[in-house]
Amino acid sequence: MTSIIKIFAKRAKYYSLSIGILLTPAILFAVTNDVAAAASKKTSLFELVFVQGGVFMYIILLLSVGMVYLIVDATMLIKEEKLMPADVTKKLDEAAGKADAQAALAFCEETPCAITRIISAGLRAKKRGKLAMEEAISEHGAREASAIRTRISYLNTIATIAPMLGLLGTVSGMIKAFGNIATMGMGKASILADNISEALITTAGGLVIAIPAMAAFFFFRNRLNDVMVLVEDKIGEIIEKFEQ
Repeated sequence: MTSIIKIFAKRAKYYSLSIGILLTPAILFAVTNDVAAAASKKTSLFELVFVQGGVFMYIILLLSVGMVYLIVDATMLIKEEKLMPADVTKKLDEAAGKADAQAALAFCEETPCAITRIISAGLRAKKRGKLAMEEAISEHGAREASAIRTRISYLNTIATIAPMLGLLGTVSGMIKAFGNIATMGMGKASILADNISEALITTAGGLVIAIPAMAAFFFFRNRLNDVMVLVEDKIGEIIEKFEQ
């Protein structure tokens, strides 16, 4: 009963963090909307962000869509049930208990997933000796982890690019503001306000995307490390039976 409670608590924590990451952009945009409404009842969020924010906000919007996709993809991919399904590990345990390497190899090729690909590489190298088998398992385990890290690394890329786009929008807005001052003087306060508004909105938009993207990247990177440790432990148990 205690182990079941611990597993439930662990899963609840994982999914609550995932949901929190997914809801962060919506929460931040809602806060932006409340601030905008308090400042001007006539300005909608769409006008504030995509009209006054300028062209850079559309690029930031695309980054936000990519961020949500990557978060959903990582949530579905980085879990024990995906990398080492329970029914697969059970069949591998049975084959290992019988020391039937050929049956285990055939099953691995018929059921591709992270753990079967790693064990399959080790079993194919078994005839070259124990050291060769361990090296093959280590190499293919690193490959599996690297492939997933590559996918979640795009979250880090988005977290880096989004504030830079916001800064570029800030520079663009300030250039327009000083250009208008040079041509029209300080008399057109509304035009200057629009330019400065563009500068500030793009900066805020970039940060709204960068913060949850960076948080998601570190969360899924650590989650991957934890799951891969479990996968490696299970592989060690299975391979040990073949070596006996």
